[in-house]
Amino acid sequence: MIRNFSIFLIPVVVFLFYLAFAKSEPETPVAGPDPEEWVMDDDLAAYLDQFEQEFVQGLNAKRIPGAAVAIVKDGRVVFQKGFGVKEKGKNDPVNEDTVFRLGSVSKGFASVLAGVLVEEGVVEWDHPVSGYLEEFRLNNPEQTGRVEIRHLLSHTSGLPRHAYTNLVEDGLTLDRIIPRFEQVPLIAKEGEQIAYQNAAYSVIEKVLEVRTKTDFNTLLGKRLFFPLEMSNASASYKSIRQSDNKALPHVYHSRTRGRVPISISRKYYNAVSSGGINASASDMGKWLLLLTGNVPDVISKETLDAMYTPVANINNRRFSRQWDGVNRSHYGMGWRVLDNHGQKIVYHGGY
Repeated sequence: MIRNFSIFLIPVVVFLFYLAFAKSEPETPVAGPDPEEWVMDDDLAAYLDQFEQEFVQGLNAKRIPGAAVAIVKDGRVVFQKGFGVKEKGKNDPVNEDTVFRLGSVSKGFASVLAGVLVEEGVVEWDHPVSGYLEEFRLNNPEQTGRVEIRHLLSHTSGLPRHAYTNLVEDGLTLDRIIPRFEQVPLIAKEGEQIAYQNAAYSVIEKVLEVRTKTDFNTLLGKRLFFPLEMSNASASYKSIRQSDNKALPHVYHSRTRGRVPISISRKYYNAVSSGGINASASDMGKWLLLLTGNVPDVISKETLDAMYTPVANINNRRFSRQWDGVNRSHYGMGWRVLDNHGQKIVYHGGY
């Protein structure tokens, strides 16, 4: 069985992204050899062939119009391919450079970007958010002073689930949303209870902007997309609208019609860190290389490990039901984490 690998799937309808690590120490990344000299071993080739067959069967069974996949193993992209079509009813095929909206998979980009700036001393995981951003105030002044960056990124600020997500979807700017958190009754002390957020999670954007005096989207481009050569990645509605190679979102209509295409929405481009990043499978293969510790010039393995360390427990089978016998999952900073019988799984989904 191939154990130390990471995979990124981009179906047209829903996204799933996870990193799988064996319990033992990971193998040394293969970084030196010339790609032309590398030959895939028979076991890996057989695994990938089986994976592709089962993946296609799954797409057909679920009537998903198209998808794209990238798989990384031992510091290499070992599989990268598009399947199906960009829009149901048309013949334009998905390939590895087709751009998709990533939905909440975008959250990992915000935590990694924060990690890059933690390494540079620009921000600190355990520094109060209000110490960086005066506009951030909660219903309890004492708790306002205690909520740290790690609480924002782990959804453990004490705010109720999806606080002001409706305002994000209504198109309000973060500058207009953030001052309203003071009006929301808290449900827990910071760090004690996870309650998934979009608006509150995106406060990290304003923190990083204040500390660097740079627009968040510009930071993403300069510190992540450009050094990783993620040439199809972007973080705006205009960018994906202008792309000549993009997949449309699809929603389930009925048993007869199945999934039908809909227009690309403007929603969440006002809160990019929660759901506004666009990318292709070829981009995400490079992203996986970073997330598995193979791009230390951008971010260290130690900082990645800090993000993958559980902060809060999730007592909900929704996030572990795909792994037999796993009943509990956790949330780190921008990532869901679970123990699959000794194998550490780090992942995130997005709609």
